[in-house]
Amino acid sequence: MTPTVVALRTMATTVVDNEMARLDGRLPDLDPVARAEVLHTVRRVADKLLHQPTVRVKQLANEQGAVSYAAALAELFALDPEAVDAVTRPGGRP
Repeated sequence: MTPTVVALRTMATTVVDNEMARLDGRLPDLDPVARAEVLHTVRRVADKLLHQPTVRVKQLANEQGAVSYAAALAELFALDPEAVDAVTRPGGRP
């Protein structure tokens, strides 16, 4: 379960980073302090959106007779299987 959750959170970080790069292109003169605040806010939003589902999926995965919640998360969020596998390899983040 943990590699899938890490891959999901990594994907969210990538989305945030890509959107911040897009914002930088659209607003190149954005004040650095304002940019830092926007980045902090967007990361908090992503973290809050992912927190409850990831806590709950970890709980559900520990129940007897549980289905593969890791597979469900990977399917729902179209996670790259290589990204999930990379978490378990030595030196491992995707």
